[in-house]
Amino acid sequence: MSILVRRINRAKWDQVDISNDDSSADAITLCLKTSNNDLSTWLVDSEAEIDTAILALITGSRQENLSTIHIVYFDETVITEKSLSLNSTLGDTIINSLTNKHRDISELTYSKLGSVKEIVLDCLRNNRFKTITRSNLKKMLVKSIEDGLIEKTSLSEELQSIL
Repeated sequence: MSILVRRINRAKWDQVDISNDDSSADAITLCLKTSNNDLSTWLVDSEAEIDTAILALITGSRQENLSTIHIVYFDETVITEKSLSLNSTLGDTIINSLTNKHRDISELTYSKLGSVKEIVLDCLRNNRFKTITRSNLKKMLVKSIEDGLIEKTSLSEELQSIL
C-alpha cells in the first residue's frame, strides 16, 4: 500500500492537546500552508521507503541548510476516504528519479483543509510520525553521494560546506 509523507512543525501541533479534534491556528497556517489550493506530499511504496521521501524533502532546489525535521505519513487510501483529490506533479528535488514521486493534495477548501488536519492529528495519535535529526539528515546526504544518487556539486554551496 502506498504511503504519503508530509513535513510538519511538530511543536505547532503540540500547542493543543491532540487527543481532541482541535489544533492550534499556527499548525494549520504554518504546516498546512497551501499554494494554489494544493498541499505538497511525497509518495513512497511502503513505510520502509519513507527515507526516500525525506531525501526528496531535503534536496529541494532552494535547500540551503539542514535542521531536524518532523514528518507524518499515512496510507494514500485515506485521501479517497476523506473525499480529497490527489494529483501527480513534479517535485522540487535535485534527484531526477524522485521528481515523479511528488503528489499534491489538491483543490483544497477551508473544510477540506480540516480533513487534512484530521489526517495529521490521526498520524500523531497513532505514532505515524518521525523526527529526523540534523546529523541523521547529513548522514543520508553523505550516503546518497557515496551511492552515486546525488552529485555533491548539485547541492547548494551551503549544503556542500555542511558535508
